[in-house]
Amino acid sequence: MASNFKRKADDNEIVKLNNVGLSLSSIAQRLGVHHTTVTYRLRALGIPPADTRRSFMEDIFEALSLSQQTWLIDQLGPGHSVKDFVRSLLIQEFINKRASAPTS
Repeated sequence: MASNFKRKADDNEIVKLNNVGLSLSSIAQRLGVHHTTVTYRLRALGIPPADTRRSFMEDIFEALSLSQQTWLIDQLGPGHSVKDFVRSLLIQEFINKRASAPTS
């Protein structure tokens, strides 16, 4: 029976995807390795896995001032979740950086 997993994983790719906040299983799937390989490599590098539990946004929210929390709450609603909001911020920043980048 053939396996869909590769033997080696690129540590740099694992670290980059972990920094983005992907789960260990998502990183493994993208790189074609088993999730225990990702866990092992991060542990060997002394890097904790990204916190992909629901407390992620709670930790961010609690670190904001009361006025920042209120502002954020006002930006969201039934049709616009925090996930949508963060995605739109990332896209806008990407567009701004590309527009300001020197052309070669």
